[in-house]
Amino acid sequence: MLVAHQAHGLLRDQFGVLKQLPPDSTYMAVALSALPIWLLLTAYLGLHRMMDRSWTGAELVGRLVALHVMGLVALSLVLYLTQAVVNRSLVALFLVSSFVLLLLQRVIVLRWLSSLRARGHGRARLLIVGDPGAAMVAFIEAAQQASLPPIVVGRLDAGALADGYSLPPPEQALDQVAVDSLPDEIGSVEDLATILHDQPVDEVLFFPPTHEPRRARSALQVCATHGVPASFAVDLSNMHEAAPRVVQQLSHSFITFEVAPRPAFHLAIKHTCDVFVALVGLVLSAPLLLLASVAIGLTMGRPILFVQQRAGLRGRTFRMLKFRTMVVDAEAQKAALVDQNEMAGPTFKLRDDPRVTRLGRLLRRSSVDELPQLINVVMGAMSLVGPRPLPVDEQRSLIGWHRRRLSMKPGITCLWQVRGRSDVTFDDWMKLDLQYIDSWSFGLDLRILLQTVPAVLRGRGAR
Repeated sequence: MLVAHQAHGLLRDQFGVLKQLPPDSTYMAVALSALPIWLLLTAYLGLHRMMDRSWTGAELVGRLVALHVMGLVALSLVLYLTQAVVNRSLVALFLVSSFVLLLLQRVIVLRWLSSLRARGHGRARLLIVGDPGAAMVAFIEAAQQASLPPIVVGRLDAGALADGYSLPPPEQALDQVAVDSLPDEIGSVEDLATILHDQPVDEVLFFPPTHEPRRARSALQVCATHGVPASFAVDLSNMHEAAPRVVQQLSHSFITFEVAPRPAFHLAIKHTCDVFVALVGLVLSAPLLLLASVAIGLTMGRPILFVQQRAGLRGRTFRMLKFRTMVVDAEAQKAALVDQNEMAGPTFKLRDDPRVTRLGRLLRRSSVDELPQLINVVMGAMSLVGPRPLPVDEQRSLIGWHRRRLSMKPGITCLWQVRGRSDVTFDDWMKLDLQYIDSWSFGLDLRILLQTVPAVLRGRGAR
């Protein structure tokens, strides 16, 4: 902000086309508001993690662009709520200078890190313990393909820890090529203390048959004595989706298997942002909400809102709000129209639904009928972005992998909404929901919200 302030003064002195800067008190208030916003967004987008992973130029520029777009939105909300008057030219100069300086700083850091890594610095040094097996081979292959591959110090034979343990039948025989790809054996587990004493090791990985902490208690104690983290491979078969993690519940340790696990802190931030944006949205759209309510009351009568039981997180039911777009007895008429359903699966969609009124079609095409769901977001039953909630009876008809869409809070908009809505088949709809769940991030939410605006304006797939 200081650079933008100085640049504004220089440009104004040279060309005289820029307006006078706001008072110093206003300038300082804006600067102090921008600082925490930029710090939080930097953490959200992972731009603080420059040293523990490798970055491509396109990825770095993309994240910085997302940072400044999100920052501009947040800063605009702050200025709107505080009614502070700030030159648009100053804000533009701040965004440009911030982008250039952050990009330059990170390019310098990445070049410095690249030179360090070329000399072997900055990469994790791992020691592997266990007998050759499919799990160990798979890990080594993944490590070699990582963007920042670790340095494997060597492999220790299981030694006495293998006594009385029989390896389960392997899923596939290991050929000699696979075995040769493993690091050299530099001793047995009995040599662990000596190796940790003589050379730097960042982490020790235990594979079968040393992967049970109780069996490898002595080796675990050696790691603890030397202050080196010890990780034990979870011996699983045919578990391709659920990721294990250790959790503490009521003083007990459990291994929890969860598809696309997300830190609770990130979900809490998502909920906080949802509530804040929904409240602002309700304030900004209040005139439109009032106009729609009056129009429905005059042309369709009461009730104004359509309230329906929908399935939320894990199948919990809640009362979802929409502006009424159909005749009063629409639910009673549905049975006679089931044979005309145009959507495969348990959902009911009809392009020219006779129950929808003329005003209702306008509200649906413009998505104004969805605005009352901002209240559901404020109440915590919905999110701004997430799988669309289905009616309870349709949700109960979901079977198999379709039900995994219930593992995340439903939203007002989603990938399905921005990619055609009713023009997308039911199976593709479910796949888009799972794609969102498996790849969820704050950046993805922002992209979907930004894509929702043109999707609404085009009215594609709206029925």
